[in-house]
Amino acid sequence: MNLLASLSIALRGVSANKMRSSLTVLGIVIGIASVISLMSVGQGAEAQITEQIGSMGTNLLFVRPGSASAGMVRGAQGSAATLTLEDAEAIADPANVPSAELVAPELSTFAQVVAGSENVSTRIYGVTPEYEEMRNYGIAEGEFITEQNVQARSMVCVLGSNVAEDLFGGLDPIGLSVKVNRRQFRVTGVLESKGGTGFGSQDDLVLVPITTAIYRLMPQRTASGGHRVNTINVQVTDADQIDAATEQITTLLRERHRITGENDFTITTQEELLGS
Repeated sequence: MNLLASLSIALRGVSANKMRSSLTVLGIVIGIASVISLMSVGQGAEAQITEQIGSMGTNLLFVRPGSASAGMVRGAQGSAATLTLEDAEAIADPANVPSAELVAPELSTFAQVVAGSENVSTRIYGVTPEYEEMRNYGIAEGEFITEQNVQARSMVCVLGSNVAEDLFGGLDPIGLSVKVNRRQFRVTGVLESKGGTGFGSQDDLVLVPITTAIYRLMPQRTASGGHRVNTINVQVTDADQIDAATEQITTLLRERHRITGENDFTITTQEELLGS
């Protein structure tokens, strides 16, 4: 049977079963379109998440507490109160970790932020001035947290762009006041918008001096008596120094925490975060 004969038989079959043939073609079209759409959505989401993680900074290490245990139940990573502000200061010492260029501890919690009749529930971060450069934050208005603010435990804050819009609309918030957990803070700056993805928006936050967070908002200490922090962000001088910095930080913290067994902290690289 030649090609023309085969084609003629096929056309007669299609003509005799028009409904069945139409449904078959429709199913094929819908299936192909669905696969293409899912692949496009997946690739778009991957690119957006990768861009967001990249916008956090470069050559970063994230030092976080280990897991807390209660009886036979082990908590999630980061649930233990083992990292301190003093640990961050030790890591920032070039004699201890020469591969570290910037060190920025942070302490965070959720809180209600109120301005007049408007309010939002958002995350509050206690930070230091180094946080601005390390995490690539730009200031749209005003100024960032300063070293003087940290030393004086000042009641000042910097608003993310979404928070500023929700609380003040089109008004300039610089110099105005907001209440965080019923404590009054003066707005000194507004961050440039960075956007967000499924990991959360980087514009829905409020930054305060880390000492203010420690003494005014989240007065918690570790078992050793240090001032607790959630994360110690470390920017390494060069990508080739990441392994060296990880080893230096591990040795330092094991010595400071007097660890003889399993580490009570974890160190995650930016590359590992991108990989996951």
